[in-house]
Amino acid sequence: MTLEWPGDDDWAAIASWLRPGSPAAVLSGDWELLGAAEVEQANRSGRVHHLVIRTKDGDRIGTVSYQRSGRIGGFTVGGAIGAPELWRRGYGAEAVVLLVDYLFHQLDAHRVQVTTAGYNKGVIRLMTKTPFVVEGILRDHCYLDGRFHDAIVWGLLRDEHYASLKPSEDNRVLAVGLADFLSDDDKTQARAVLAEHLATGRRTALDAYLDGAPEPARPAAPLAAGTAEPAEPAEPDLLATEPAAPLATEVTAPAPARGAA
Repeated sequence: MTLEWPGDDDWAAIASWLRPGSPAAVLSGDWELLGAAEVEQANRSGRVHHLVIRTKDGDRIGTVSYQRSGRIGGFTVGGAIGAPELWRRGYGAEAVVLLVDYLFHQLDAHRVQVTTAGYNKGVIRLMTKTPFVVEGILRDHCYLDGRFHDAIVWGLLRDEHYASLKPSEDNRVLAVGLADFLSDDDKTQARAVLAEHLATGRRTALDAYLDGAPEPARPAAPLAAGTAEPAEPAEPDLLATEPAAPLATEVTAPAPARGAA
């Protein structure tokens, strides 16, 4: 399975999976009506970020999403597998784990939050098998079948996430194998290239701060008219009592309001 950024032909599929009344929307308790254009605009504006779930055969089967929450390092996530016949096959669970790994490992997340409908037995059972912690209950948050239902808020902190991963030398082997963008060897070699460059004595912006380096010459002050000496800058008279010059009386007319004739 892979997560991919949506292409132009994916927005309509995402909107159909999340439309009010769709199986995924009913189970998530989400009833926001968005068309393909609105979904695309929300992504392009940065308000939310959707990714498309594809099987190893390349089939497009669902979506996961994330958006920033709180002040610093917080994210909320969600997702949907489109066709009910694909539920309970582990696709949604694997996609969410991939997304959570991505947020902590590449976007430096500190906290990730999931909200689930209180009547969604399958997702609740799934969440109980993860390191997510129940943080609260939103009373009467969802409406289904003629009555209100609670929602459950789950949260996962950065240290809890890394503590839950498979043991490794530095605890950075991710649960489903999300690799680093660059290998440790590449990062080490990049530092070596820079160190070699600096060792040759090439000029850098730090030269002026090194011990014994001469202070850079400053431009001379302008000469006063008719003299050979630089003009002394005038000292501000902080105790001057003369009134300030009157404001100009001409006022520019304000621009017409948008949409005005």
